[in-house]
Amino acid sequence: MRSNALSIQVSNIAWSDGAAGPLLHDVIVSLVPFDIGPDDDAQPHWADRALCAQTDPEAFFPEKGGSTREAKRTCRACEVRAECLQYALDHDERFGVWGGLSERERRRLQRQAL
Repeated sequence: MRSNALSIQVSNIAWSDGAAGPLLHDVIVSLVPFDIGPDDDAQPHWADRALCAQTDPEAFFPEKGGSTREAKRTCRACEVRAECLQYALDHDERFGVWGGLSERERRRLQRQAL
């Protein structure tokens, strides 16, 4: 059975180098309808190309207060960063670094989009 929902769609991500590390300075998002269906829990097709699949997963799920710098550095070089962030937003991922954003940054992005 399929149902309709709203999704935050990511269409652009831009980074700049800051004194304390990379800064997310431009993300374009919009709310779009999408269908939720039984196949949505399958591993996304882009995940095999993700750089995080080839690195230490602990960097992407640091302890509370731990650094996300290493994970974000990997994300900046990843070709599927936008797809990863889109997946995290669509599936309400509450832990870890996804698409170069921490949990807090994704929550802020979602609040700004609404």
